[in-house]
Amino acid sequence: MLSAIQFQEEVRRVIRFRSQPVVENPLAEAVKKIEQNPAYTQSRLLTRILTALTYKRGEFRRAEIASLDSEMLAMVITLMDAYASGTSAREEWVRAVDAAEAAQVGAGG
Repeated sequence: MLSAIQFQEEVRRVIRFRSQPVVENPLAEAVKKIEQNPAYTQSRLLTRILTALTYKRGEFRRAEIASLDSEMLAMVITLMDAYASGTSAREEWVRAVDAAEAAQVGAGG
């Protein structure tokens, strides 16, 4: 198992040689992706990643990185960068987690 921090480091290692599309508002985009397909494995993982970034908790398996397609990997990197830069207020992160979790519950997840 990887801690949330170790998971972030591993994601960065995996994606460092890939081009990444720019995501204007990563929190809104992440929630939108989750709400569109809340039962998808990537959506469930993205919800856990949002929670880990927001609340500094969570454990991940290294193999979970392989379940993310290139678009989702880029989004995760953008989310990690946005969190590190502090461009969004904590309340926005909390609202994003709440919305993502609500979508998951609505999908039976």
